[in-house]
Amino acid sequence: MQMVQNVKIVNPDGPQAAASAFTTATNSVNMTNYNRCMIVLDLVQAGAGTATVTLKQGTTTTASTALAYTKYWKNEDGGDTLTQVVASTLTTAGAYTGANRYVFEVKAEDLTKTSANKYIRCNIAALSNNTAANLSYYLYEPRFGSSAGSLPDGDA
Repeated sequence: MQMVQNVKIVNPDGPQAAASAFTTATNSVNMTNYNRCMIVLDLVQAGAGTATVTLKQGTTTTASTALAYTKYWKNEDGGDTLTQVVASTLTTAGAYTGANRYVFEVKAEDLTKTSANKYIRCNIAALSNNTAANLSYYLYEPRFGSSAGSLPDGDA
């Protein structure tokens, strides 16, 4: 079986100019049928400004409760090597830094069970209008057997 047969890819907005059209307020994914999700945030910061990135969880698509993380991976030099960062906060590289990539891994067990949270989202605040952004969610390790044509729904 190929990887594409076991991964649900969700790209809520597609590449956009961040300040004019890119929003993460309700762009969540449902992890009910998946054990893991990789979140990939690509930014091209051609102008001034940084952004604060947080993860959210919730019982609805608005997912407004903080989801703690202790590490992420980044590439802020336009190359192809990701470096692990042990931290619980992320502020993007900032003005005129070019292409930057940030990657988070979320496990279903990371979600708060007492609240029955099943939705997650990457929350991005204060991106400048000189920044192009693309956000993708890769849901994988389906909890139930699936074939290529019947992956469980991961869309919000």
